[in-house]
Amino acid sequence: MIELDIQTIYYEPGQPILEDISFIINKGEIAALTGASGIGKSTILKIIAGIHTRYKGRITIPKNSRIAFISQNNCLLPWKTVYDNIVLLRKIEKGRVDKKRARELIESLGLSGYEKQYPLFLSGGQYQRAALGQVFFYEPDIILMDEPFSALDVKTKREVQDIFMELQKQHTITTLFVTHNVEEAEYMGSRILNLESK
Repeated sequence: MIELDIQTIYYEPGQPILEDISFIINKGEIAALTGASGIGKSTILKIIAGIHTRYKGRITIPKNSRIAFISQNNCLLPWKTVYDNIVLLRKIEKGRVDKKRARELIESLGLSGYEKQYPLFLSGGQYQRAALGQVFFYEPDIILMDEPFSALDVKTKREVQDIFMELQKQHTITTLFVTHNVEEAEYMGSRILNLESK
């Protein structure tokens, strides 16, 4: 669960960019965050992730929650293979990986046969699926996404969205994603949160 109750968000003191933002996202829910460009959608994600601290208010998430952040420009390490990128975060944290689970996840992502491929040689859809694989193998409690599918063509976008939603449902991960695309918000989100300027 994510509970957000913020009075003001700012970059410089006395110059608020958003005020009076409150919402609750229940465990396992996918919520879409929409609003005009530049209104502060990405900043909301950064506040929840602990990256942006210039705000007054309260953010409540379960103690010791594991948070994964997916941005528009996912950065798989170009010198590591698809397999090594997918297991990277878990390996850093645990020092070892469950190879069987990694193989099963790679298969569910439609990336079987690409395990030894490098990111440079992947299509946009394959790259995005590998980036999702890295996130799901990490086993987060919360996923925050900032327009992660915006660079994909319509057909590929829908395929990757479906893969994401299936994995998210399997693992009951609380998800908040930013999008400017109303159709995407309606397709993926169980609820739409729209930011409006005062």
